Amino acid sequence: MQVEDKFVTTRWGRLHYREAGDGIPLVLLHSNGASAYEFEHVIGPLSERHRVLAWDMPGHGDSDPLTRHLSVPDYAAAVVDFIDHLGIERANVAGASIGGAICIALAARHGYCFHTVIAVETPCRPAEDWAAQWQTTERMFAIPTQSIEQIKPRLRNVDEALLTRWNIDRNKAGPKTMMSVMWALRDYDVIADMEMVTARTVAVFGSRSALRARAPLFAEKIPKCTVHVAEDCGHFPMIDDPVAFVDIVNRSVAPACG
Repeated sequence: MQVEDKFVTTRWGRLHYREAGDGIPLVLLHSNGASAYEFEHVIGPLSERHRVLAWDMPGHGDSDPLTRHLSVPDYAAAVVDFIDHLGIERANVAGASIGGAICIALAARHGYCFHTVIAVETPCRPAEDWAAQWQTTERMFAIPTQSIEQIKPRLRNVDEALLTRWNIDRNKAGPKTMMSVMWALRDYDVIADMEMVTARTVAVFGSRSALRARAPLFAEKIPKCTVHVAEDCGHFPMIDDPVAFVDIVNRSVAPACG
């Protein structure tokens, strides 16, 4: 299946996205410092069942730079504007890390636009944990270029091609945008939004990720939330195990949600 690069102009600026396939739309939201290419190994298989639209979030990839700080609810509103400009009334959506947080905001605030919301490796830390780990966060996101040794702990397998794509995307975003995203996550009351969720929601965690310890909170706070664990995966299941990720998405999306 051919993947096409496209642009759409919204009130959040010109947004780049990659599209493939037909059927009910499936929007993919990448992690901080990444781009639509984070889903490079799953777009093809997913496009066999879905119309896949993987965006570059504002300030990332080939989308327009940020002109101001955006909150997680702002990014969620940008997703709604994105699909609205494409003439899409309802879609499925899956997002990783900040993309997962955006998914929770979408489920809580714009649930009418989505059939199923799949939040992957969504950060959910109390304020004191964010404060205690902030210097580590700055070291990770205020310096764009990273070495294989720096990213190996977060991924199952790292080669030169992955490292090159990783650093291209991080440098396109830049330190100011990446730190703005981390402040958005730090300031976002994800638990409050969990309690307002109306859309069908699925939470996905990697079995090797520290965030897996927060999985019970999603099942507790979100009515009828289904939790999946991607075995032997870290923070990026779509990279660590594309086959398992595609299977989770396909099993999570309701087959008759047209």
